[in-house]
Amino acid sequence: MDRRTLLSLVATGMAGLAGCGSPEDETETETPTPEEGTQPPTTTPPAERVERELSVWNPTPDPVFTTVVVARDGRDVYFDTVDLVPGERNTSRVTVPLGATDVLVETDTGIRARSGWTVDGVGDGLEVVLGREGAEFWGRVACHPSRECSVADGGEAADLPLVGDGSGRWYAPAGLVVENSGDETNARLRVSLSGVTLLDRTYRIPTQTRLSVPVTYRTGTYDVVLETDEQTVETEWPVPAEPTKYIDTQSGSVGCGPANTTLTVANQDDEPHRLTVRVESDGETFEQSIELAAGEARDLVPVVESGPKQVFARLETGAEASGTWWSCPPRGPASVVVDATGSVALATAGPKPG
Repeated sequence: MDRRTLLSLVATGMAGLAGCGSPEDETETETPTPEEGTQPPTTTPPAERVERELSVWNPTPDPVFTTVVVARDGRDVYFDTVDLVPGERNTSRVTVPLGATDVLVETDTGIRARSGWTVDGVGDGLEVVLGREGAEFWGRVACHPSRECSVADGGEAADLPLVGDGSGRWYAPAGLVVENSGDETNARLRVSLSGVTLLDRTYRIPTQTRLSVPVTYRTGTYDVVLETDEQTVETEWPVPAEPTKYIDTQSGSVGCGPANTTLTVANQDDEPHRLTVRVESDGETFEQSIELAAGEARDLVPVVESGPKQVFARLETGAEASGTWWSCPPRGPASVVVDATGSVALATAGPKPG
C-alpha cells in the first residue's frame, strides 16, 4: 500500500467521513414515540451552514499530496485530498457550519497540523500555506476597493483596480496583502502612483487574518503606506515585478509572499569547478565558494525573507554571471548552473519581472 492510499484511509477512519469533498448532514437520532405522561424527546437544530473558500497552497519547490479535514464537535463536515505541484494553489468552495470548527492537514511529506477555524460573517475563508516542516493557517478577507467590505472601517471607496496599459499579459490584478498575526487591529492603507492617491482606507483586521486588496493592472512603481497604532510602514511596490506585496502589521516587514529560500548550484560540466556565489539583499550578503565535482549539485539556503535578491556567480576560470532572483511566488526555485561548455548562468523558474 502506498503512502497516498494510507493517508486517505487514515483520514477516513478518523471520524466516519461522509465522502470526498462533500459535507456530512447533521441529523437527529430517531427515538420511540413517548408514552403518555413522559417528556417528549429533545432535539438539537442543525447549525446554519454557509459557503466559504478553503485554499491549500504549496509554495515549496516539492510536489505535495495533501489530505484536508474540517470537523465540528468531533464530526467531519468536509474532507478532500489534493495533489499539488510546486507553487500550486487549490481553492474550493465548501459548505461549513457557522461557529467554531477544527481543521486537520496531513501530507505525504510528513506534515500533520491542526488549527481552529471560526466561521463567521466577516471572513471569506481559510488559507492553508504548506511549508517543508509545517503549515500556516490564515483567515482570509478579500476587499474589493470599489465595493462594500465587511472589515472596512473608514475612507472612501476607490475606482480600482486600475485598467491596464497594454504591456504584458495580466491574468489577475496585482494586489496588496496585509497580514495580522496579533490581536484585532485597525490599519490605514494608502496607495499612490506618481503622486496621485489611489486608495486611502481603514480596515479592522481580525487576528490571524490576511486582508487582500486588488489594486491594479497597470505597470509602475507604487508608493504604499500602512499605519497602525503601533507603527507606520512605507514601501515601494514595483508592478508587475511583484504581483503581490505583503505587509506584516506586527513586525512591519514587507515581502512578496512565502520565500523560496533554496538556491541550487549544479555543475553539468565533465570537469570539476570551484564556484563562488554571492547573494545580496537589504544590506545583507551571503557568500560561499564551493568545490563541485563533475555532475554534482547542491542546495544552498542563502536567504530567509522573500523579495528581490541580487545573485553573482563566478568560476575559477573567470566565467561569471549575475541577475535578480525573486525568491517568492509566482516564481519557482532558482539555480546557478555550470553547463557543458564551462559557462555559468542564473536560471529562475516562472514568470520574469516586467
